[in-house]
Amino acid sequence: MSPMTVSRVLNSQDWVKESTKEKVLAAVRQLDYVANEMARQIGTGRRPCISILALNLATTPYSVGITLAIERVAREHEWRTYIVNTFSNDPSSTILDSLLALRPEGVVFATMGHRMVKVHERLIRTGVVLANCQTTQKGVACYVPDDEQGQYEGVRSLLEKGYRRPVCIHMPRTDVAMPLRLRGMQRAFREFKVPEKDQTHFVLNEETDYLQSVQFLDIALAKRTKPDCLVCGNDRVAFIAYQHLLSLGLRIPQDIGILGFDNMVGIGGLFLPPLSTVRLPHDEIGKAAAMHIIRNRKGARVYRVACPFIGRGSF
Repeated sequence: MSPMTVSRVLNSQDWVKESTKEKVLAAVRQLDYVANEMARQIGTGRRPCISILALNLATTPYSVGITLAIERVAREHEWRTYIVNTFSNDPSSTILDSLLALRPEGVVFATMGHRMVKVHERLIRTGVVLANCQTTQKGVACYVPDDEQGQYEGVRSLLEKGYRRPVCIHMPRTDVAMPLRLRGMQRAFREFKVPEKDQTHFVLNEETDYLQSVQFLDIALAKRTKPDCLVCGNDRVAFIAYQHLLSLGLRIPQDIGILGFDNMVGIGGLFLPPLSTVRLPHDEIGKAAAMHIIRNRKGARVYRVACPFIGRGSF
């Protein structure tokens, strides 16, 4: 059987007899043959590619939806994706060589957690889009969660239920999202005329020791007028808070309402009662970053992607 006949079968061309197709496919299965995609592209025309530089995404369950969305959108448009993991804000030249080896039409630099990054000039020259991170460098499009808007909508939903004495446990001050979320909640507090004297604020240390939340709650609950709701820096703070508050005999939401942030995959519904939270839009960020490259968009600014409130049973 000629190589041309085999090629025609493997490339789904129709002018091969059915009996010949069956023989070729049987041999393919027996040999466990897989086509050489690089060689195929040399002969049939190269499909466009998005390379993904993923910082810490592979080692955490929190932001993996970004890369999944990029791959899904690329396949829908018959583009390829190629992912390289990095564990440093400053990837080595070897990693960059690997990332750029397929001559991608663009690169998505995606990170675990909203953060500031410095982008290598090679990536900027290639055409880079940031996902879940941003930079002060010019000429780079950045897709990030709208933390301020999300916190505002979540706290507003809490206050609409009548809660008025909030205790707030914030992420560390070095967290990019911290001041944004603070502005969002303060806007909601002003809108509902919650006086500062009725607000209690704590900030986690830079090592993010979530057990600190227990100490903060004990301090807040010792006040003469106890708080009636808790705004958590993220769902992990809420998880600690649930255990501690329930151990003290407090009922959620009757005695104290709780608002989380993140909507950690598969976690919110495991709380009892289920946790009301704000969802980080990782899927939307990944899709937007991919489409920026596929559509060859020219806008180079920070695009803030809405963080929707997810109402469940904790207030």
